[in-house]
Amino acid sequence: MRAGLEQLVTFQRAVSASLARRYPLALAEAGDHVGLTVGSLREVERGNSALIMICVDLTEQVLCEALAQHATFIVTYSPVIKSPIRSLSTDDVTGRILLTCAQHSLAVYSIHTACDNAYGGINDWLAHSVAAGRIRPMVPHPEVIDAGQGRLLECELSAPLSNLVERLKKLLQVKHLRIALAFMVDEHSLSHALEACFVKTFAVQVGVTSSLVLTFPADVLITSEMSHADVLAANAKGIVVILTGRSTIERAYLGFLRQELQDEFADSDWSVKVKCSQVDSNPLLVV
Repeated sequence: MRAGLEQLVTFQRAVSASLARRYPLALAEAGDHVGLTVGSLREVERGNSALIMICVDLTEQVLCEALAQHATFIVTYSPVIKSPIRSLSTDDVTGRILLTCAQHSLAVYSIHTACDNAYGGINDWLAHSVAAGRIRPMVPHPEVIDAGQGRLLECELSAPLSNLVERLKKLLQVKHLRIALAFMVDEHSLSHALEACFVKTFAVQVGVTSSLVLTFPADVLITSEMSHADVLAANAKGIVVILTGRSTIERAYLGFLRQELQDEFADSDWSVKVKCSQVDSNPLLVV
């Protein structure tokens, strides 16, 4: 009986189940289109090769790359469907992507806020990567232990802000970060100010952060984006704000997820290769 049940576990179901275990769909924010967006009618036979491609945004360029490399499953951070769809047409980009995926039996799965809020998800990963200490959700989930919105990291010892900045740059593989200090300093004194400023408590929130995080005690807030008014409000409370920019944290995390999935499926019934898209990138450039 058990052998028969194992035969029912297709490649698509195996990958979807793995992602749902990591990022339970119940943790996603209301209205977020996470989970299996496009299912495949053609399954990968056991013993055959299967390519999982990971990206932040499933654009037409990423889709072309996936098709050229004969991918069978795409894991995208951002949902392809942003709002309810009443019809599918090649007249708009979302329709073209969904129809092309269905035509080529290419499964698509989005993780988005389920990944943000999950224990072991992107916010946890970022907090653990920043420093060692006690980590807890800023807004705990009412039913799932250690899950919820954002993360608050409390370290035992204080460290120079300059150490945090350099660690973040290396982790996210960026040359620059935007920082709003909670005190006035000119450009020539910035390096000295970062070394002289010691921090111990960090708030972490991937995506666009609301003023809600300002209610939590933290020396530093690390987030993707934040409104100008909220940055000023944070500084007024003595909180240093570090903005990484949209998709920067997500893209770095997907490299970590790639290795996790590769290790998990190393001994599976399929010859699985997991790759991050090479054309997936932030559409905004610094000039």
